[in-house]
Amino acid sequence: MIVRIVAFTKRGWELAKEVEDAFPEHIWERRDGEDLHEWVHDCFSLRAPILFIGAAGIAVRAIASSVSDKCKDSPVLVMDEAAQFVIPILSGHMGRANAWALEIERRFYERTINGQIRAEKVYSPKAVITTATDVNRTFSVDVFAWENGLEILNRNGIQEVSKHVLDGKKIRFILEPGIGFTGELPCDYGVSYLSCDEQDNQNLDCDVLVIHPDSKRASYATADGDILVLRVKPYVIGVGCKKGTSAEKLRTFIEAHVELSEVSAVASIDLKAREYGLVQFAQQVALPFLTYSPRILENVSGNFSESDFVQEITGVSNVCERAAMVAAEDGVLVQKKIAKDGMTLAIAKRRVNLRWQS
Repeated sequence: MIVRIVAFTKRGWELAKEVEDAFPEHIWERRDGEDLHEWVHDCFSLRAPILFIGAAGIAVRAIASSVSDKCKDSPVLVMDEAAQFVIPILSGHMGRANAWALEIERRFYERTINGQIRAEKVYSPKAVITTATDVNRTFSVDVFAWENGLEILNRNGIQEVSKHVLDGKKIRFILEPGIGFTGELPCDYGVSYLSCDEQDNQNLDCDVLVIHPDSKRASYATADGDILVLRVKPYVIGVGCKKGTSAEKLRTFIEAHVELSEVSAVASIDLKAREYGLVQFAQQVALPFLTYSPRILENVSGNFSESDFVQEITGVSNVCERAAMVAAEDGVLVQKKIAKDGMTLAIAKRRVNLRWQS
């Protein structure tokens, strides 16, 4: 993940360094003299998470003109200079700001007890979560959709489902044929399955409807409807690229072969976990970026394109096809490796087996 960070005092930047050290897997970019509002606007255009170290009021005023869409806005967090609190103030669910705040709390705690904080002051920030479903420890349907690679067709339905959850009402799911569910649901939730011969236009008694990409039941996703419709994103893409490939070049290449609205994740080898253009591409299109070790990739069974050169460089004979198959979890490789200008792409259709919210 590419994370933008800004502080306003010497003490703030000292804390910023501790945050950066706690998350070595991320690519950190600091504001360096740019106009604050222009810098924030650029962050939003890249969907880059922003961490403000300073007053919440400064952050609110800085992001105000850039906020536009809860499903596309950058996640924004604020941490005070004494590291007492870390507060997600925007995109808590869709941008994962709430989860990130809790992870900051956890990592600082671990670094403190392990003596890894180098500063004179021991930092121990507490995550301050204000989202109603989170503070009540209840089901968050937008988090469920994100974690399961589902597209939200009618966002107004999120509020309706959340209201029912907070009011203690039973939430009813209906799944189209071929979509499974793993794990036990709480007793006040129910799942039923449509059969292949049921009509598309029948009246459905549910709160959440999960459908396939080509389903005619997408028409249930009306602005004034009572049903939240979630559509499966069926594909996972495995991607490789030479060092320095830009996000724009990758996007042009990938979009020529797959519709991004049907992609649930981007996968690659862990050697590319900090490849800037690849990380930026996944972030801009709001897709999870999953990476795997050569050992995991090598153990994937199947008939894959082989390359001695790739084997020598990465330790595995093929990256994109194997990565796509790992991420697809028992899926099917529907597009073998396509190569162009140092970029590779493979597409796998995943087995859709929904997991209860983690």
